[in-house]
Amino acid sequence: MVGPVSKLDEVATAIGAAWASEIVHSLRSDDREIIGAWPGTMREARMRVVAAMATKLDLSVLDELARIANVAARRGWQEVSSVDPEP
Repeated sequence: MVGPVSKLDEVATAIGAAWASEIVHSLRSDDREIIGAWPGTMREARMRVVAAMATKLDLSVLDELARIANVAARRGWQEVSSVDPEP
């Protein structure tokens, strides 16, 4: 979205950060490494946004919020992940 950050943008960013944290925690709990690219998908991002919102969203708004959530999750993942040693 263009312009100032909206409350919904902030919520989507928090959803993404929590999503990355959840996956990292789950992998670490299983003694698995955090390597490679962000494993999440846009479909998962949409589902997480829908689950977190108390109201029905216009499809274009949902897609934008899912994109924001996915970017935030990817950023959180990249902060702790290692480069995949295999090409």
